[in-house]
Amino acid sequence: MRRLIPIATLLFLLTAAARGETIRFDPPNPTAHHSVDASVVGIWHDGCLPTVKSVALNGATISLHLNADVPAGVACTQSLRQYARTFHLEVLPAGSYTVIAFADQGDTVTELGRSPLIVRDAETLAIKPYAVPASGGEIVIDNPFFPAGATVTIGGVPVTASTGVDGILIAQAPPHAPGAVDVVVNATAGTVSAKAALVYYDPAATDPAVFEPILFPLSFQGPGAFGSQWTTDNFVLAGSSAAYLRDPLPCTGCSTKLTANAQLANNGNPWGHVLYALRGTTASSDFSSRIRDTSRQSSTAGTEVPVVRERDFRGQLRFVSVPVDARYRTTLRLWALDDFPQLVVQVDPGTNIVAPLSITLIPGTSMYFGSADLTPLLPQAKTTPVNVTIFPSGFPSVLTPVLFPPVWGMLSITNNDTQQVTILSPQ
Repeated sequence: MRRLIPIATLLFLLTAAARGETIRFDPPNPTAHHSVDASVVGIWHDGCLPTVKSVALNGATISLHLNADVPAGVACTQSLRQYARTFHLEVLPAGSYTVIAFADQGDTVTELGRSPLIVRDAETLAIKPYAVPASGGEIVIDNPFFPAGATVTIGGVPVTASTGVDGILIAQAPPHAPGAVDVVVNATAGTVSAKAALVYYDPAATDPAVFEPILFPLSFQGPGAFGSQWTTDNFVLAGSSAAYLRDPLPCTGCSTKLTANAQLANNGNPWGHVLYALRGTTASSDFSSRIRDTSRQSSTAGTEVPVVRERDFRGQLRFVSVPVDARYRTTLRLWALDDFPQLVVQVDPGTNIVAPLSITLIPGTSMYFGSADLTPLLPQAKTTPVNVTIFPSGFPSVLTPVLFPPVWGMLSITNNDTQQVTILSPQ
């Protein structure tokens, strides 16, 4: 039988239930020619975790059912346990869906959470960019009737299309509410229709199905300690095809479309630059970041700084063999893809030295940032070099979090005598 849940635990569960489980898709922006996986992640209230039961497709609704029945003869221990369950949705027809997760226990069916899913038709018509803001914008369509003239209908609205180089069609997508719309190309030779081929997004939001974050951790130029003068060189290198971004690149004369190399301006923000790129459009682009002390000739080359992609974020961070020396100052900088009440910095688990780390929302983004000076903590460890682990408060560091917001961070270790900077990335 299930054990009674203490009031404190019950309050935690009520909070979790009010928030709802999280549904994640892989890939996050699927097309009609690739299979889709949906993962339901959350916190369960006892040791008997739910299992995958069934998937049901009914029109534009996809129901994911978890089996929450307690196995016969099994006593579930009282505990809060994180879980992740993956449903294989296979290949879905192009269109807009609502995905709903349910927990089935006996005759009781409880909704855990829901999330929208757009499956684009990316093959019938090649459209660049395949996503525009709700206010509309210019798109380029490969003309299926090349080189004949054609007209275009976007979301049921006829629009004027001009013919560009190589017969491509250039059209202005009209304003539309966020979501996917059909695109139709008409010509005397026939009609080609692509379902859910163009996505409209809310420019004030950051839809993870449309955009992927790209992080430049540093963007500083100015004086530092002991007479140093720092500058950061951040570059975005254009590839063989145009890259599209949610916001204009922070550089002179730049826009939301990248077709030439660009050097980003240094804004001095402690979180650096957070860019949001249209998924799939930066495959041929490259990124580079370096910080250097211009006051010392030996620092001309500077120190390479990682440019962080979405795949680099993870549930917890571990820095191995962090050097400890009275001449060094060590700063932790951390970014999170979502909020969490409290993160903990643990130095040397053997001595259980922990310190809280708060994160705050970066303006104009859905990413959070926090920093901490680890210089006074590191010497307290029993052994050197030490290991540093960052994990959510209330959960032991030995867990591999699945629910918690993916995070990334780095340690910058500065030699006070030479101002040489060493950057450690998580292992």
